[in-house]
Amino acid sequence: MTTEEERPVRGDDAQEAAREELRGLVAAQQRAWAAGDGAAFAAAFTEDADFVAVDGSHLRTRAGIAASMQEGFDTFMAGTRLTDPQAWHIRFVGSDLAVVVTSGVCVLWPGARTGRPEDLSIQTRVAVRESGAWLFTSFQNGRMRPPEPPPAR
Repeated sequence: MTTEEERPVRGDDAQEAAREELRGLVAAQQRAWAAGDGAAFAAAFTEDADFVAVDGSHLRTRAGIAASMQEGFDTFMAGTRLTDPQAWHIRFVGSDLAVVVTSGVCVLWPGARTGRPEDLSIQTRVAVRESGAWLFTSFQNGRMRPPEPPPAR
Protein backbone atom coordinates (compact mmCIF):
# COMPACT_ATOMS: atom_id res chain seq x y z
CA MET A 1 0.00 0.00 0.00
CA THR A 2 1.32 3.42 -0.98
CA THR A 3 0.92 6.31 1.46
CA GLU A 4 0.11 9.84 0.34
CA GLU A 5 3.77 10.89 0.75
CA GLU A 6 5.02 7.96 -1.35
CA ARG A 7 2.51 8.40 -4.16
CA PRO A 8 4.13 9.58 -7.41
CA VAL A 9 3.21 13.15 -8.28
CA ARG A 10 1.30 13.45 -11.53
CA GLY A 11 1.49 16.48 -13.82
CA ASP A 12 -1.64 18.21 -12.48
CA ASP A 13 -0.62 17.53 -8.88
CA ALA A 14 2.88 18.87 -9.55
CA GLN A 15 1.50 22.07 -11.11
CA GLU A 16 -0.90 22.59 -8.22
CA ALA A 17 1.94 22.09 -5.75
CA ALA A 18 4.04 24.59 -7.71
CA ARG A 19 1.14 27.09 -7.72
CA GLU A 20 0.96 26.82 -3.94
CA GLU A 21 4.72 27.34 -3.64
CA LEU A 22 4.51 30.44 -5.85
CA ARG A 23 1.59 31.83 -3.84
CA GLY A 24 3.64 31.11 -0.73
CA LEU A 25 6.57 33.15 -2.07
CA VAL A 26 4.28 36.14 -2.59
CA ALA A 27 2.83 35.68 0.92
CA ALA A 28 6.37 35.55 2.35
CA GLN A 29 7.13 38.84 0.61
CA GLN A 30 3.96 40.37 2.09
CA ARG A 31 5.04 39.28 5.58
CA ALA A 32 8.55 40.64 5.02
CA TRP A 33 7.11 43.96 3.80
CA ALA A 34 4.89 44.24 6.90
CA ALA A 35 7.94 43.49 9.09
CA GLY A 36 10.05 46.09 7.25
CA ASP A 37 12.64 43.43 6.38
CA GLY A 38 14.36 44.12 3.05
CA ALA A 39 16.55 40.99 3.17
CA ALA A 40 13.55 38.71 3.80
CA PHE A 41 11.62 40.43 1.01
CA ALA A 42 14.53 39.92 -1.40
CA ALA A 43 15.03 36.28 -0.36
CA ALA A 44 12.27 35.34 -2.82
CA PHE A 45 14.50 36.45 -5.72
CA THR A 46 17.37 34.78 -7.55
CA GLU A 47 20.84 36.22 -6.97
CA ASP A 48 20.78 37.87 -10.42
CA ALA A 49 17.15 39.08 -10.35
CA ASP A 50 15.77 42.18 -12.06
CA PHE A 51 13.14 44.30 -10.27
CA VAL A 52 11.28 47.17 -11.92
CA ALA A 53 9.47 49.27 -9.33
CA VAL A 54 6.22 51.15 -9.85
CA ASP A 55 8.19 54.37 -10.42
CA GLY A 56 10.15 52.72 -13.25
CA SER A 57 13.41 52.33 -11.35
CA HIS A 58 15.34 49.17 -12.22
CA LEU A 59 17.01 47.29 -9.38
CA ARG A 60 19.46 44.50 -10.12
CA THR A 61 20.50 41.52 -7.98
CA ARG A 62 19.02 40.15 -4.77
CA ALA A 63 21.47 42.26 -2.77
CA GLY A 64 20.48 45.42 -4.64
CA ILE A 65 16.78 44.69 -4.13
CA ALA A 66 17.33 44.02 -0.42
CA ALA A 67 19.28 47.26 0.08
CA SER A 68 16.77 49.41 -1.80
CA MET A 69 13.76 47.86 -0.08
CA GLN A 70 15.39 48.26 3.34
CA GLU A 71 16.08 51.92 2.62
CA GLY A 72 12.39 52.35 1.76
CA PHE A 73 11.20 50.42 4.82
CA ASP A 74 13.43 52.58 7.02
CA THR A 75 12.10 55.83 5.53
CA PHE A 76 9.07 56.58 3.36
CA MET A 77 7.55 53.05 3.47
CA ALA A 78 7.91 52.65 7.26
CA GLY A 79 4.84 51.00 8.76
CA THR A 80 3.25 50.13 5.41
CA ARG A 81 1.92 46.77 4.33
CA LEU A 82 0.65 45.16 1.12
CA THR A 83 -2.90 44.07 0.42
CA ASP A 84 -3.62 40.58 -0.85
CA PRO A 85 -3.88 40.32 -4.63
CA GLN A 86 -7.44 40.58 -5.92
CA ALA A 87 -6.60 38.29 -8.86
CA TRP A 88 -3.93 35.74 -9.76
CA HIS A 89 -2.80 34.25 -13.05
CA ILE A 90 -0.08 31.61 -13.02
CA ARG A 91 1.06 30.14 -16.33
CA PHE A 92 3.70 27.45 -16.62
CA VAL A 93 5.96 28.01 -19.60
CA GLY A 94 7.91 24.87 -18.72
CA SER A 95 8.31 22.54 -15.77
CA ASP A 96 10.77 24.97 -14.11
CA LEU A 97 9.54 28.30 -15.51
CA ALA A 98 6.35 30.21 -14.69
CA VAL A 99 4.81 33.62 -15.24
CA VAL A 100 2.93 34.92 -12.20
CA VAL A 101 0.62 37.93 -12.59
CA THR A 102 -1.05 39.42 -9.53
CA SER A 103 -3.39 42.37 -9.75
CA GLY A 104 -5.32 44.63 -7.42
CA VAL A 105 -2.46 45.01 -4.94
CA CYS A 106 -1.72 48.25 -3.16
CA VAL A 107 0.40 49.62 -0.36
CA LEU A 108 -1.57 50.38 2.80
CA TRP A 109 -0.23 53.27 4.82
CA PRO A 110 -0.30 53.12 8.62
CA GLY A 111 -3.90 53.15 9.86
CA ALA A 112 -5.43 52.50 6.42
CA ARG A 113 -7.79 49.57 5.95
CA THR A 114 -8.22 49.86 2.19
CA GLY A 115 -6.39 51.43 -0.70
CA ARG A 116 -7.60 53.93 -3.22
CA PRO A 117 -8.54 52.59 -6.67
CA GLU A 118 -5.88 54.79 -8.29
CA ASP A 119 -3.23 53.11 -6.13
CA LEU A 120 -3.96 49.55 -7.33
CA SER A 121 -1.07 47.83 -9.07
CA ILE A 122 -0.45 44.84 -11.29
CA GLN A 123 2.75 42.84 -10.94
CA THR A 124 4.34 40.44 -13.40
CA ARG A 125 6.92 37.99 -12.07
CA VAL A 126 8.97 35.37 -13.88
CA ALA A 127 9.69 32.44 -11.58
CA VAL A 128 12.30 29.74 -12.02
CA ARG A 129 12.77 26.52 -10.12
CA GLU A 130 16.39 26.04 -9.09
CA SER A 131 17.51 23.02 -7.06
CA GLY A 132 13.86 22.19 -6.40
CA ALA A 133 12.89 25.63 -5.05
CA TRP A 134 10.96 28.39 -6.81
CA LEU A 135 12.38 31.92 -6.89
CA PHE A 136 11.48 35.05 -8.81
CA THR A 137 14.07 36.13 -11.36
CA SER A 138 12.16 39.10 -12.76
CA PHE A 139 9.52 41.45 -11.36
CA GLN A 140 7.71 44.45 -12.82
CA ASN A 141 5.16 46.58 -11.01
CA GLY A 142 2.81 49.07 -12.63
CA ARG A 143 -0.34 50.98 -11.81
CA MET A 144 -3.66 49.61 -12.99
CA ARG A 145 -5.51 52.19 -15.01
CA PRO A 146 -8.98 51.89 -16.47
CA PRO A 147 -9.05 52.26 -20.23
CA GLU A 148 -9.53 55.79 -21.49
CA PRO A 149 -12.80 56.43 -23.29
CA PRO A 150 -12.43 56.77 -27.05
CA PRO A 151 -12.06 60.35 -28.31
CA ALA A 152 -15.23 62.12 -29.33
CA ARG A 153 -15.79 62.35 -33.04
